[in-house]
Parts: sequence; structure tokens; C-alpha cells
Amino acid sequence: MQLNELIYSSNDDLLIAKTIKQEIKNYLEQIKVEGGKDFFVKHTKKMDYFLTIIYKYILKKNFEEFRPPMNNIPISLVALGSYGREQLSIYSDIDIMIVYKDLPGYNIKNIIENFITMLWDLGLKIGHRVHELNDLFPASNEDITIKTAMLESRFITGSKYLWYETENVLNKIRNHNKKEYILAKYEEMKQRHKKYPISMEPNIKDGFGGIRDANTLFWINKVIFNYPNNSYLVPKFADEESFKEYRSALEFLFKVRVYLHLVAKKKIDTVRLQYQREIALNMGYEDTSRLSAERRFIKDLLKALWKVNTFCEITIKKLIKPYLYSMPYKTAKEKRVDKNLYICDDILYSTFYTKEDFKTYLNKILSLPKFSKCDISVTANFKSKKTNAKKTDIKKLFYSQNAYAIMFALYRADKIEELIPPFEKIKYLAQFDGYHQYPVDIHSLYTLKEIENVEMFQNLKEKQKALLRFTAFFHDLGKGRIEDHSIVGAKIAKEFAEQINFGNEEIIAKLIKHHTLMSNVAQREDIFNDKVILSFASIVENKEFLDYLYILTIADIKAVGPGVFNDFKANLLKTLYENTLRALENKELITETAARKRKEKILQNKEEFKNLPLKIKKAALNSPSTQFFLQNSTNEIIEILKWINDVEDYKVKFENDKHLIIHLIKHDSLNFAIGWFLEKLQKLNLNHLSIYKIGEYKYFKIEFDTKVDEYDLPIIEEYIKKAFSPQKIKNKIKFKNEEFEIDCNHSQNYALVKLKTADKKGIVSTIMDTFDRYGVSVEDVKISTQKNIARDLFIIPKESRFCEKKDEILKELCE
Repeated sequence: MQLNELIYSSNDDLLIAKTIKQEIKNYLEQIKVEGGKDFFVKHTKKMDYFLTIIYKYILKKNFEEFRPPMNNIPISLVALGSYGREQLSIYSDIDIMIVYKDLPGYNIKNIIENFITMLWDLGLKIGHRVHELNDLFPASNEDITIKTAMLESRFITGSKYLWYETENVLNKIRNHNKKEYILAKYEEMKQRHKKYPISMEPNIKDGFGGIRDANTLFWINKVIFNYPNNSYLVPKFADEESFKEYRSALEFLFKVRVYLHLVAKKKIDTVRLQYQREIALNMGYEDTSRLSAERRFIKDLLKALWKVNTFCEITIKKLIKPYLYSMPYKTAKEKRVDKNLYICDDILYSTFYTKEDFKTYLNKILSLPKFSKCDISVTANFKSKKTNAKKTDIKKLFYSQNAYAIMFALYRADKIEELIPPFEKIKYLAQFDGYHQYPVDIHSLYTLKEIENVEMFQNLKEKQKALLRFTAFFHDLGKGRIEDHSIVGAKIAKEFAEQINFGNEEIIAKLIKHHTLMSNVAQREDIFNDKVILSFASIVENKEFLDYLYILTIADIKAVGPGVFNDFKANLLKTLYENTLRALENKELITETAARKRKEKILQNKEEFKNLPLKIKKAALNSPSTQFFLQNSTNEIIEILKWINDVEDYKVKFENDKHLIIHLIKHDSLNFAIGWFLEKLQKLNLNHLSIYKIGEYKYFKIEFDTKVDEYDLPIIEEYIKKAFSPQKIKNKIKFKNEEFEIDCNHSQNYALVKLKTADKKGIVSTIMDTFDRYGVSVEDVKISTQKNIARDLFIIPKESRFCEKKDEILKELCE
């Protein structure tokens, strides 16, 4: 009331602006969050109030005591976007459209300019469009985003007469090019899901299952039926129970968005890890012995995202079917694989509202030929039916070549946990370990998917394939408990396999118990060492189990996330597989020296090796670096020797196709500050470092996990040049004695240093710099980082007398 009185009684622009600005500030500082949608509506109405007050003041200022009735001034203020939908969050932009008629005598444009300028002066985050009434329809055809914004128009204040005319134009816009608009919004939704897939730091606005999915349903509904909201789609296109579930999930997302803005103190849509605990506590979550408050919150958030997306996709598909498909009857008949079921472009489609019960429908799908994906219509039919499958039906799932596609449809229909109760524990369970990119449930499903893509899997018998599908699906079902997930998971899988008479329970349990073993050995151990290989082989026991573990390991790593499984890891696993296979076949101890001798013999019989200069051949065969022979194939050795042949001081070359590899050969008389060089490149993640002594040369192979821009290569080459002069590293890391494990009897030729420490930049550069200063040569460095813990391995030739100097070196590294 005081603000209204001030507006009508004062002409002091500065006082009025200051008073309104203070009023807005007081409101935002004292704002209270009560629910999701309710808060949005209240906040929207408050912004309506402020805009109305400001508009009234501008009219008073322009007309003074001769102000005509508001309805007679041809200006309407219209809310757009989230503001128009009454979904305005604290830091959301306030999107408005000003519609006017440029009638003579009103000085309309001056009024609009004054209004917008005052909004900016008050610090309101305004997004605005200004259109003359006759310009609305042409403007809506310029861009689909403009048309979408106009569909959400809501009258705020101004001339209601003009608003009635505006509504007529908006109705014309709504009916124009319906099919084109609907298909464009559907495609836009699919592209958003690719850009922001489900993750443990989800985008709750534009991402998979976010608020924008609900908006897309509303926009399509608005264009087709002009319903004011999505509740009008019940019961024809959605049943009451599903709609209530959807509305509850959407309300949860609204509430999360409010608290996300409050915690971050800015407009943000991605629920970052750093905000999750505070949001959880604000929303009333508490820590339990099994899960922290933020983990419980993220579980509910992921659940809400899936609920919103599934409801929206099913309902949208029902609405747009007439616009989406236009297939001749003959073609449709050719694509039909069973009653109401069609396979088109490797996707299984179903008509909605099939009459079969769940068991019959599932078994029909299980009997179909190969397809890679189930359309949302299949999920809709699973969801609408009461589960009545038997143990034999569940067993059949794992024998199906379409297991992943069917399982994913069952997952979206909330049926997996009914068929396989242990799955309930890991559904929507996040895993913030610095390694996995997906929640446990999605990772488990993706492992099932990836196992079909492993080449060796295709050569297995059907029973073996089923065993591996079962293992892939169950391998992480022990997560979310206090005990070791591999041990718990093995027990769960064995018990369930027994319940459904699956068979091979012992093999399944053993695979799950050791499902991380091969990855750990390959990435953290010296896989050319007898003791390591024989220890691994003693657990594996036979080739069949080794094959299973190898296939499962590849699928498991691939399912972690895009780019995690690379050529480097593939080569490590393949080498470990082959070395273990030889150990299993021969049974006797395979020494490094014997392995080297075999490689030398093969090398000497090759024509390309024979054609090399005598000096180079002697240098290779007399090299003290046994790792040179163990880690490289004979062809790779020959290529290295050819490259060495004409070097004077040093040579360098780069591989930068999939990830950066630096090859450097230098004369042994030249010092090379490897520690300093690695420090310069510490923004890149080092994967592997090999250093071989070949005659009077040293060969360095430095591998990183990513490629670099081509314009970075000259900079790296400049660092290499500088490293040939004395250099000191700047950022030395200090370690603890207990973080090192030293084995001076690692093998006949080598000592081993293992380091386990918190991951940070500069670990390898610090250690290599220290080794250099003590004259200790290193032949192999293996880098492994998981869950923010670095596990690095250094293989050191005994001839460098490291073990005699180790106490002194450790003292310097740890003091």
C-alpha cells in the first residue's frame, strides 16, 4: 500500500526507484521455500506485482493526472518461458513480451522504452521481446524457439482488450504448421538427452528426465489440443496412477531446483557434487549407517528423473503417433515379426494397449530375432501389466541375444526389481568414486550391453554366453553395502542362480568375486614378471575361466563411461591374457631371461633385422634393458632400431591420433631432465613411461591418456630441447614412508617400487627427478589412478644399484 501511495504521490524518480529496489531486495533476502510448484507460483506472482507497480508508475509519469484507463492504452505485458508457466525460480530470468498497437497520440514506444530502462535500472534479470500486434505471427515463424515462447504466454497487466486480440493471434500461431513443430520439438528432446544424458551430476532442466521433458509434453499437448496443462491428458492418454507418480516426481525436481539456486546463489541447472550435501540437508535428508544424506538425495533425484522421462516419452509417443509414422500397409506387414510387434531399423516397436498378460508378452519378445533397442511403446506395455513371470522366464532372459534391450525396457517399466529382487538395492544408486560415470544400475545394464560387443564373446556356445550375461548383470549388485561388494555380489548371484536353476553357480560366484582382478593386475602390476603372472594364473586356474574373466573385464571397463577403455588398456589386458595363457599351458616358471632369449631368436631370423647395420644389431642384442624385449613385439623392436639408425644427438617424433605418445631417442652422453619435462606436461595425465638403454642411446616412450591440439606439439618439442640443459623442477611432492613398497628381489634383473598415495600433479616428475640425481635408471613406469588414489609402479634395473641407495632416496622423498 505504501509503495502504491508513493507511486501516485511522488514524482521523484530516484526515490521511487530506490524504494522499489529496496523492496525487491528485502523480498529476496527474506524468501522462504515452501514446496516446489507452490513456491514457483508465489514467486511468479510476486514478480507480477513488481512489474505491475513499475508499469503503473511509468504510465503515471507519462500521463500524470490525465492517465486514461489501463485497458485503453494499447500495451499488454505478457509473461513467457518459465515465468509464463508460473515455474519461476529464484535466479531464473524473467522473460516478458510487450505487445502493442502503435496508435497515434499515445507515444507508445516512449512508454515501452521507459519501462524497460527502469527494469534494467532496478537490477531485475529481464529477457524481453517487443512486438506490434500484427508482427506476432510473422515473428513466430522465424524460429521454433520464438513460437514455443509464445505458446506459453500469460497475461500480466496492461490492456485486456489488446490481450484478447493477442490470444486470437496466438491461437493462429498454435495451429500453424502443427506437424512440423511437433516433430521438431520431439527431435529437440532426443538431442537434449544426448547432450545431457543421465548422470550422477544431472542437469535437472535440460537433461534426461528434466523439467524440459515435462515442458515438451506441454508444448505438444498445447499445439494439438490447446489444453492449459498436462492433467487434461488423463485418462485418455495416461492413467491416473501414472500421472500422479509423474506429478510427484516433477514436484521433487521443482523443489530441487529451488534449493540448487539457493545453495549455489546463482542460476544453475546441473546438480554438482559440491552442492549435493547442502541441498540434501536443506531438504531434510539425514545420514544413515548405509548411505549418507547426499547419496539418499541423489538416489531420489535419479528416480524422479526416470519417472518424469518415462511418463513424458510414453505420453508424447501416444500423442504424436499420427504425425510420426506414415508407413504403407504392405511395408508395415513386412516389418511385423509377431502380432502387434514390429522390428524396423533394428528397433522393436509395439502397438499400445496389447491384451496379452505380462508373461505371454515377455515370452513373445524373447522369441524374436535380433534387435538392438526397444521403443518406448514396449516399455509402456510392460509397465501397464501385472508381473506374472516364472523362474523359467527369468532364466530365458539371459539366454536371449536381445537381453540388454529387453532388460532396459523392463528397467524403465520398473519391472526388473520385481523379476530380480536383488536389483532393488542398487537401483538409482550413485557411485562417486572418481571412476564410474554412471549410477550402479545403469553401469550394470551397460556391462550387459557391452559384453555382446566383445569379439571373443561371439565365439562362445549359447550356454557360455548366458553365463556371462548373467554375471555381467549381477557383477555389481553387491554395491551399496558395508561389506566388499565383490564378495557380497558373488553370494547374491549364486543364491539367485540356484533359485532359478540357472546352473554354473560356482563359476558365476568366482567370476563376480574376482571381476576387478584382471583390470587391477594389468594396470598396477608388472605383467612381464613371473611371480605376478603365476600368482594371477593360480587364481584363474584354466583357460575357460581366463576367457570369461577377460571378456567380463573388457565389458566392465567399457561400461564405466565413454573413452575409459582405450588402446592402452586394451593392450595391457591382451598382454596379460597372453602371458597368463602361456603360463597355464606350460605350467613351468617362465623367466624374464628365457622370454628375452626366445624374442632374440625370433628377431635374428627376421630379414628386416638382418638388413640392419651390425652396430645397431649388436646394440639391440646386448641391451641391458630386458623390458625392451618383453614389452615390444619383434616388429616394433625393428621399427625402433630403424629409427635409431641415423640419430646423432637426439630425435623426437609424436603420435597424436587417439592419444599423445612421445618417442625420444638421445645419445647416452646427453643429460635429459625427464622430471622437469614431465612437470611441464603435468596438465596431461601420464599413462606409461618406458626408458630403454640400446647401445650408446636411450630410448624414451612417454604415453598420455589424451590427444593434444596440433599447435601444442611445437611447444612440447621446445620443452624437449630445454630439457637437455640442466633444469630443476619447481613443485616437489613430499610422500610418506608407508606409501612406498619396495621389492629388491622382484625378479632376476629388476627391483620394483610401488607407490600408493593421494592423487596429485607432480608425483612422477618428483620421483624421476630424484632418481636422476642419484643415478638410478628406470625402465618402466606404470600409472594407475582410481577413486583419486594414485597407484604407480616403477621397474628399476638392478645394475643401477637402487637397492643400495634406497634409504637415502626415501629419506629425501619423504622428509
